Amino acid sequence: MAARLGTAGGSSTRQHAADRQSELSLMTGWRSAQPEDMDMLVGWLDSPEGLARWGGPLLTWPVQADQLWQQINAETLPSFSLEENGELQAFGQLSPRDQDTTWHLCRLIVAPHLRNQRLGEKLCRHLEAQAASLGGTRVTLNVAVDNQPALRLYQRLGYISSSAPVDERGVQPMARQL
Repeated sequence: MAARLGTAGGSSTRQHAADRQSELSLMTGWRSAQPEDMDMLVGWLDSPEGLARWGGPLLTWPVQADQLWQQINAETLPSFSLEENGELQAFGQLSPRDQDTTWHLCRLIVAPHLRNQRLGEKLCRHLEAQAASLGGTRVTLNVAVDNQPALRLYQRLGYISSSAPVDERGVQPMARQL
């Protein structure tokens, strides 16, 4: 009977380990972005103006998930996704500037239904840590001046408006030291 219990216990232990692995795959976490993330992300972009505001004027509307991955150079730029329970929550990229000592935080976005829950801060902090791990000493980003929640967030995180003027699209460059 003891041997039988031991066998059952071993099987139970293996099942517990498999269950735990499954749980871990569903936990919140950062990972490298994948092309299939664009399937969810395109649903967050609801207009040509929203697309241009998020990704710049060179992206094309209507946005197609399979083309977006290539248009934003996600294969070559460090690109990160925050996921919980299989749901994409946030996405952002880094683009090198100035011999890789400055990294530009770009294409930052949080799922619309999850905004105002400090995920934007979490996204920025993750990208800043990645930039530092790549040798960065300074980070930059752009913000639409009429996007007051984002502007307040970046100021709270220590970003300072650069001396460059607001451009014709209403975009203000900002920067901070790491």
